[in-house]
Amino acid sequence: MVSWVSPKFSKNRVNRAGKAIGAGEASAEDIEVMENWRASHAYVLNTFQATLRKRSKGSTAAVGTRLKRRATIENKVRRFPDMQLARMHDIAGCRIIFDTIEELLEFRGGLHQARFNHKRRGADNEERWNYLVNPKPDGYRGVHEVYEYDVRSEGGKTWNGLNVEIQFRTYAQHAWSTAVEVAGLLTLNKPKFGQGSEELIGQFRLASELIARHFEGSKSCLPDFSLSEVKDKFRECENSTRILELFKRVNSKVVDIDFRKNNVLVFPYVRVEDENTSDLEVYSFDNVFRAIERYNALEEKMSDRADVVLVRADSFDNMRVTFRNYFADTTDFVAMIQEALA
Repeated sequence: MVSWVSPKFSKNRVNRAGKAIGAGEASAEDIEVMENWRASHAYVLNTFQATLRKRSKGSTAAVGTRLKRRATIENKVRRFPDMQLARMHDIAGCRIIFDTIEELLEFRGGLHQARFNHKRRGADNEERWNYLVNPKPDGYRGVHEVYEYDVRSEGGKTWNGLNVEIQFRTYAQHAWSTAVEVAGLLTLNKPKFGQGSEELIGQFRLASELIARHFEGSKSCLPDFSLSEVKDKFRECENSTRILELFKRVNSKVVDIDFRKNNVLVFPYVRVEDENTSDLEVYSFDNVFRAIERYNALEEKMSDRADVVLVRADSFDNMRVTFRNYFADTTDFVAMIQEALA
């Protein structure tokens, strides 16, 4: 029988642990509290991924899930000192990717009508996390929903109150997001967090605008720029950053694996100034608890040398699509930008 990790500490205790971690004053118990809270989200994550897969069955939509990395949680509570760890809504994350915006919106609308008790946070403000209507200043586009787990069954009530974030994207939007993350893995910049080269950050804003206009008949974060201005400014940035050329040179090699649904991906920090290949390690498990155990051990051991992430997918191809960033796969992004510039 499957035995899921359940929350052992009160939300007040979780919040105190988050405050201590954010202040750099965490005790061993604070870390234990945070780790238990994070691991407890695996249960609600499993519930929601099953729902998304069932509702998208027969379509071309791709579904993936991940637990937020320890380092990312720690970084977030440091950057936002007022954040309550027990209210952090994206520790458990589901991602579903569609061919078109129309398909995305139709699916999202159907999910709103689903007959379950889970509470959709921000339901009174439909556009709160709608980055299609209001793109982020950095160029991010997509729609987020946050659900609070709520069931009546005795077996599931232990996890009531935990949150899961669902990201809805098109493949075009996903290509852009992947490229931003890969740039963070392969350079000294972190454009996803607005850190590093202002020129590179600006180039990704321009890239978002190009993709939105050329492939989706929409606009992004630079609506007042003419198309010719967007193209000219992007080319100017590329002459300096050479990020497209960088992406073209990067290869991730993945050995054949005996694929199972629960996977730990390890992407070593490799700077392409020194090498043009980076090896992704994949550890695959039938049992989610063995996967979590290996994940925790690798994250502890390699936190300063690699990105370690726990993901779930139905197939190797599905995993590669939904988590392209860990395969350093920017092929779609480069092709889209080249077509949009032509």
